[in-house]
Amino acid sequence: MRIKRLFAVPALFVTLTLSAQDYFNHMDLGISVSSTGIGADIAMPVGDYVRLRTGFTYMPKFTFTSNFGVDFMGDVSSDKLRRMKDMMSNFMGKSMQDNIDVQMTPKWAQFKFLVDIMPFKNNKHWNVTLGFYAGPSTIGEAVNDPSGNTTLVGVNMYNNMYIKACKGEPMFRYEDSNGNMHSFDIDGLGDKLAETRMMGAHVGYFPDGSKAVMVPDKNNQVNAELTVSKIRPYIGIGYTTALSRDHRFNMTIDAGAMFMGGSPHVYVDNVYRVNAADDYDMISWDQAKFDETGNVDEAWVKQTPQRIDLTRDVTDIPGKVGDMVSTVKKFKCWPVLSITFSHRLY
Repeated sequence: MRIKRLFAVPALFVTLTLSAQDYFNHMDLGISVSSTGIGADIAMPVGDYVRLRTGFTYMPKFTFTSNFGVDFMGDVSSDKLRRMKDMMSNFMGKSMQDNIDVQMTPKWAQFKFLVDIMPFKNNKHWNVTLGFYAGPSTIGEAVNDPSGNTTLVGVNMYNNMYIKACKGEPMFRYEDSNGNMHSFDIDGLGDKLAETRMMGAHVGYFPDGSKAVMVPDKNNQVNAELTVSKIRPYIGIGYTTALSRDHRFNMTIDAGAMFMGGSPHVYVDNVYRVNAADDYDMISWDQAKFDETGNVDEAWVKQTPQRIDLTRDVTDIPGKVGDMVSTVKKFKCWPVLSITFSHRLY
């Protein structure tokens, strides 16, 4: 009995190997070009009616440009905004622009697993495909074009000077060689600044009618992220034809849709809510909280800048950014058209 069991193990292994050869009787290595990028995959048949494909796709890096305007966070005349921008341009020695260009770059690197079903007994050219793509949720990023660095630095400098003007602090401080601190002002500058508001980029309106305004971060940059679901189901059809008489070289054309898990999200940081319905003053110094040393407690801003989704949290986004967000919201699924050239390894 023990001897029979001993021989039964290799016999079972041989049986499973022969059975596997009947189902996985060859393997194809393919290179693809598609609307999801360039990629590579391995395909193996499972019986006569099913083929498994797995691999990856990668979208080569390229950029396209959009822009948004720079304005005040309150109802201040455009003429006053122009004069403040001119003042900062003279101060820095470089011109502040009315718009900031942003460069948007796709970041698609995806794993794919597809199941081809060939429903026709005597025609193995056509197939229906089910499966999924998977990858990082962030599929695109946008950052300000370097040409806008001067403007963003100018906005942050202006905002810092505006804060000091509202607090009644001297504009400039420096330390001499003896370690003594000195400060000085420019006559009339603080009064002029206090009559204005913070500078930022208008990026839409919240549902309650308040204005969404974005400011540069501490590194003088603005950026955005485009995100979707990490798992993206796919459905499509395909057609395979031989490129050689021995059928070792083949071409497959696929057409289908990759579902993104609803509308994509476009996230931006450092956004303030400006309530246009009230006599808005972001820095209400008469109501500010002070600590024991007399310094403003926690921060000079009455609210914390937030991260918002431009596709869901705000409406009426101005400029080219608004056009881009409107287009992105429509892509709940991504059209996939691909051509794969494959070689049979065995």
